[in-house]
Amino acid sequence: MRIPRKLPKPAILLLLTMPLALALNARLEPTKEMAAQTRWVVNVINARHYLSETMQHLDGKEMVEAYTASIDYGKMYFLRSEVDDFVFRFAEPMEKFLEKGNLYAAFEIYDTYKEHAQARTEWAYERLKGDFDFSLDENFAPDRREADWPASKEEAQSLWERRLKYELLNEMLSLAAESKDNEAVSLEPENPDVVDVEADEFDPAKLERLLNDPEFEASILDEAREKIHRRYERNLRLTLDREAADIQESFVNAMTQLFDPHSSFLSADTLESFNTSVQNSFVGIGALLQDDDGICTIKDILPGGPAEESGDLEPEDQILGVAQGKDGEFEDVVDMQLRYIVRKIKGEKNTIVRLLIRPGAAADPSVRKVVTLVRDEVKLTANLASAELIDVPVGNEKTIPVGVIVLPSFYGNIGAGGTLTTTTDDVAELLNKLRDAGAEGIILDLRMNGGGLLSEAVRLAGLFIPVGPVVQVRDSDGRKDVLNDRDPSLLWDGPLIVLTSRFSASASEIVAGALQDHGRALIVGNTSTHGKGTVQEVYHMNTRMPFSLFQNTTEQARPVATKITIKQFFLPEGSSTQLKGVPSDIILPSVNEFLPIGESDLDHALPWDKIDAVDWLNDWAKIGVASPDAPGLLDSLQASSQARQDSLDEFQFLKQQIDWRHQRFEEKEISLNLKQRIEKKVREQSYVEELDNHYDTLKENSYLAQEILLKVAEEQEEISKKNQAEPEKDATAQTEADPADDSQVAESDADEEEDEPPFDIYLRESARIMADWVQFLDKDTSQTAQATVNVEAN
Repeated sequence: MRIPRKLPKPAILLLLTMPLALALNARLEPTKEMAAQTRWVVNVINARHYLSETMQHLDGKEMVEAYTASIDYGKMYFLRSEVDDFVFRFAEPMEKFLEKGNLYAAFEIYDTYKEHAQARTEWAYERLKGDFDFSLDENFAPDRREADWPASKEEAQSLWERRLKYELLNEMLSLAAESKDNEAVSLEPENPDVVDVEADEFDPAKLERLLNDPEFEASILDEAREKIHRRYERNLRLTLDREAADIQESFVNAMTQLFDPHSSFLSADTLESFNTSVQNSFVGIGALLQDDDGICTIKDILPGGPAEESGDLEPEDQILGVAQGKDGEFEDVVDMQLRYIVRKIKGEKNTIVRLLIRPGAAADPSVRKVVTLVRDEVKLTANLASAELIDVPVGNEKTIPVGVIVLPSFYGNIGAGGTLTTTTDDVAELLNKLRDAGAEGIILDLRMNGGGLLSEAVRLAGLFIPVGPVVQVRDSDGRKDVLNDRDPSLLWDGPLIVLTSRFSASASEIVAGALQDHGRALIVGNTSTHGKGTVQEVYHMNTRMPFSLFQNTTEQARPVATKITIKQFFLPEGSSTQLKGVPSDIILPSVNEFLPIGESDLDHALPWDKIDAVDWLNDWAKIGVASPDAPGLLDSLQASSQARQDSLDEFQFLKQQIDWRHQRFEEKEISLNLKQRIEKKVREQSYVEELDNHYDTLKENSYLAQEILLKVAEEQEEISKKNQAEPEKDATAQTEADPADDSQVAESDADEEEDEPPFDIYLRESARIMADWVQFLDKDTSQTAQATVNVEAN
């Protein structure tokens, strides 16, 4: 429901609170199905978990507090005394509750939270009508993850007063900076979610006008009030619209994560997302959706999907309604949670879904159109491995071609349906293409790879080594098993660098650690990787429950699962990557070093351990395979890299960035004084612009690079080109931008040319290290050849 902007504020409040109050009275209730699922999870984690813990080890107090914090993550809605009361009521019997699948505690706490959210939202509505003094010397700490709940109502009230001022101040600064020609911004009455401003360069005068022009400040404050009002309305609606399954999932995960941070219960929605991420395909329409101030907005159209093939949808189009089949009624999805909208849009292959669209490019916000799509398989090629060939300058007019393979995850078939492709097959294809293109060294970029399938990690490592151990695994009974590469062939025997970061986790660490233990690859990156050295297995619950559980339902239960830590893995040399990760041979400076993003920063992380090494040796020199263990090589590469880090301008720029980020990270409290915030904003923006200008100068010296595509990506690209080349299917669907207009086409092409790849300092240095390695080998080969000639001459 949209409230006309012309209504007086008391009327707005009345219209908003009445339907929400009705929703508040609709108490969520656990089902028999949820009780059965909860009992099943408890049994599985007790029987299968690596630590062989039982429920007697469960800390009921910690579980209650963890669950309460998962719904009140800012720790502002409850008082400490209320949380203590929850602990008193539920902590001691928690073990019995869980064994019986009793979710009473979860729903009782959440119902209390809903009441608090309703009351605090109504307070915010009233408080927003009042005056605010931004001249006081006050502060607010927005990150309250490590804070405790307020001890008293007075402390809570003070927190909320400062939070509201913090939110208003942020919006005021944003709106003032976006204002055009020093005039206050205005919201279109027909579309209160769209701000009529144009992107412009930062102008300090616009912010300073807040201090010098009372009318401008009042106008901006009113706009900020309305924006915050809508935000609180939407947040409350999201709270009231949560489903019972969401409450169950949060509660059960508060239990599983007392065992370790990676064991979890997967509700039907979460399981579906997990399967999609591993298999890189799903059935739907092929559009990336985003919640934009309560409106489901298309942010991108995926290549080769029904949305692109239709030609009727564009980025920034807004989805207002969804209907099933040719004749189904439209359901209003404005202000609906995005996950529920996605569920309605997805469905069985070859079925019809209809969307009510407000075109993003339309000048008139009242324009609507209906788009009919047939659901089909969508291939997520953007999530697959990709590659490029970089020309690294060395000396005068000489370059060394270095192949880079970016691997975002370890994907493949998990036995829950078909898979688009597998990690190892894709990397093998790219390796062959890079070799054919002349690559003299390979960089495997795992910086943002959070893991995936263990089997694919083992297969992938085997592309670079002959038969031999990749990882050791130990189960809860202490039994050890060695997972080996059993294929004697090497797909790449040349120089190999694995580029890592603190975000490289799990399967990434297996590959990096195994190749390091074998002396096969050089590890470059942060001090160490993430430090996740445990193995999880997904157990799917049998949904064929007794008929009595479903006698009052109209459909079969959607599948659920649980992901349980069952083993710990160890590298061939015997060390676990748990907590410690895989250390880099050459360390590059990074902001990640001080951010809490490692396994050691997680609660209940398992301890590090060590077992015996596998008795195995590869004589790389004897079989002619490149190795960083070659005499003198590592010292030479480290010295050359350090010299560049000390002298190159790009590393000075990187140091500035790191210092800047570190300073901002350490700043826990934010001023609520308007004058101080404006002064700080002007200083920060000036420094950011200085960094941006420096960055633009550095980009002028970017290395030449050639993109190498997978066959499946090439096919998707061809389909996209064909779709884009076809004429519009419906002339009435066109808005202001006419594809036949030459000026529009030219402008689009110019935008694409400006979309340059980022200036990646870490990748550049890794490529230079690889070039040094190639030159070292060339020099070593030359010296060996000369020595042979001398011997023969003698």
